[in-house]
Amino acid sequence: MDIAREPIDALKAEAKRFSEYLGALPAEDWSKPSACESWQVRDVVAHLVGVAEFYAATVTRGLQGESSPPEGRPPAGSASGATLHDSIGDAAIAKREALGDKILSEFDASNEKLNGLLSSLSVEDGDRPCYHPGGLVPARNFVDLRLKELVLHEWDIRSGLDSEAHLWPEGLPSIMRLASNSLASGSVRFGFWPDPKFSGSVRYRFLVDSPAPDKSDIVIEGKEPHLEAAGSSTPDVTFRCDAETYVLVLSGRVRPEAAIENGRLSVEGDSELATAFGRWFRGI
Repeated sequence: MDIAREPIDALKAEAKRFSEYLGALPAEDWSKPSACESWQVRDVVAHLVGVAEFYAATVTRGLQGESSPPEGRPPAGSASGATLHDSIGDAAIAKREALGDKILSEFDASNEKLNGLLSSLSVEDGDRPCYHPGGLVPARNFVDLRLKELVLHEWDIRSGLDSEAHLWPEGLPSIMRLASNSLASGSVRFGFWPDPKFSGSVRYRFLVDSPAPDKSDIVIEGKEPHLEAAGSSTPDVTFRCDAETYVLVLSGRVRPEAAIENGRLSVEGDSELATAFGRWFRGI
């Protein structure tokens, strides 16, 4: 029996629609800025090619029983967006320069290879641990990880060209699965940027509604965050929003104060701590 088809089908659909969008972009748009700091549109696409190649390689190694760090990679669970920010950016630009005018064709080819591999996973294969800098990850989770990469980075490109851009709605349940699963690759910890001056504790509660409802707490204790189901503990700040706003704020795409100002995010509790959330979660 293969792993669940719904996430795989969503991944394939997003890869196809994203490719069609990129194929229709005017040539001059490829060198325009994206929402990713210092990245042009073509750098974002080159980054996605590199990520697909890495995911395919690390899943293949995991299926062979090898989950140690590949050469040049940090130990699983030891890295974060903060520690990898510069190297990820450098790798994206180097990849773009190496691919030249073949970026879109390589984007399609790398998607096809990775999607084929993930589609072939059996239930047993899906449980096999695979290396990821955020932690050891079951092979099946790379379906959601890849879909998250595509959906967020499509938004990075679209929003740089169109201020009214939205995340692909059909991809939100997949991203929410990652955000609510602390073992999915250390998703919350991986996106966290510690404040060297902070040594206390703060609890943020997110009450998320459609299209992927969720209730969870992000607790920051000193230099480490962790995820908990919303329980009886009293939060310092409660955020209420839809799933798209949650994903954009958690991934550092939209600052909390901006989301509050435009009515996408409502807040109960300490307003200064509400704003501080954007300093801790700044994306990659």
